[in-house]
Formats: sequence, C-alpha cells, structure tokens
Amino acid sequence: MQPDVKRAFVFGGTGTVGSAILRELARRSVHATFTYHRSEGKAKMLATELGHTAVHVDLADAAATTALLDAQPVTDVVIHAAGVSGGLALPEIDVATWQHAMAVNVQSAFLACRWVAARARRCDVVLVGGLDRAQSLPLPPHFAASQGALSALAMAVAHEVGPHDIRVNVVALGPLEGGISRGLTARRRKDYETFSALRRPGTPDEAAKVITWLALENSFIQGKVIAVNGGI
Repeated sequence: MQPDVKRAFVFGGTGTVGSAILRELARRSVHATFTYHRSEGKAKMLATELGHTAVHVDLADAAATTALLDAQPVTDVVIHAAGVSGGLALPEIDVATWQHAMAVNVQSAFLACRWVAARARRCDVVLVGGLDRAQSLPLPPHFAASQGALSALAMAVAHEVGPHDIRVNVVALGPLEGGISRGLTARRRKDYETFSALRRPGTPDEAAKVITWLALENSFIQGKVIAVNGGI
C-alpha cells in the first residue's frame, strides 16, 4: 500500500461490492467516507463496525452529488461502486428508466472525475463496472450502455488528468455471489459458469481485493478496463 494514502471516498458503500470494499479498506487502515441512498440501517452498521463515515445522497441528483463532493476534504482515493441495473427487455425500458440508470451509473462517475480533476492533485479513481469491452453478452440495454460509457469516460479522462499524477481506471466485474448478479436467471447464471475458465461466480471479497489494490497500489496502469470475471 502506498504509505501516504489515508482517505478514500466510496460511492455506493452499502451495496454488496461496496461493503466488501469498505471492509478491505478498513483492513488496510484506510478511512473511507461512503455514500448510501436507501439503506440507512446498513450504512450506520458499516460505519460503526468499520470506523468509516456514512453520508446520504441520491446519486441521480447531480446538484446534491456535486454539493456533497465539494464539501469533502482532501481525498487520496475515489472508488465508484454504485450502480443500478434491472433485467428489462428493450421494449420495457422507458425514458425515465434509461435516464435514471445513466444518472446513477455514469453521471455521478463523471461528477466524481470532474471533482478530482478540478483539484489537480494526486489521486486514484477506480470506476466499478460490468463490461470489459471485449465481451458480447446479453445484458439489459440501459445497463450495458452505461457500462460502455464508463470505459470511454475513463479512457478520455485518464489522458487529461494523467499529468497531475491522477490515475483513472475501470474494474469490470463478472457474475458474483450477490449484488446485481442476483438478477440473473438460473439459466443465465449456468451459462456464465459454463463459459467461465474457473467455472464459478466470483465473491464480493475477491472483487474488493482487486479494486482496492488498483486504488492503493497501482502506479502505472492508466485509462484501462481491468476484467475481473473468472475468465469469461
């Protein structure tokens, strides 16, 4: 771990992966401020258990998200682990559903990157997604579009902020035990496991270890999508 990394800001700390990230950060003695929306009880439990700080925000609200970020002190690491999906077919996705997915999954990540760039000081940004650009998968269209946007965002921002010693990368997760993956049908989960080199879903802890390594120890990976999917 880099010895000067002391504080992290985590979007989506009460999710399955977000909670595992918070535990891994605590294990590494890194204090985190993390966001939650509806899961107040879980947020308070995590804050008490791990010594982190929970803050409430609706990430679909750009003004509220910007205000929250502007109120934060110097931060060494930003991890965006918030996301919404929903197993809807294309005809079922209305404009409101599309806009909400883009706001939570992409807009808040953009605001985080913009906030980091404006401070122009060393920082590591990790965006957690679910598509590594090399796959062709049957995903809900609004979710897939938002994940493609994350990888393009990281690529572009990385070039702009790199001279300030700011790294921006994406970790693209495959099916996990819990979280958004719970929305997969039994048949789809079986397909993933059949074509996985490891023949199993990952665990939130496995995902968290890669994400926190990239956030705390990486020094030369920049603007890339790191696939953590068991070899799909």
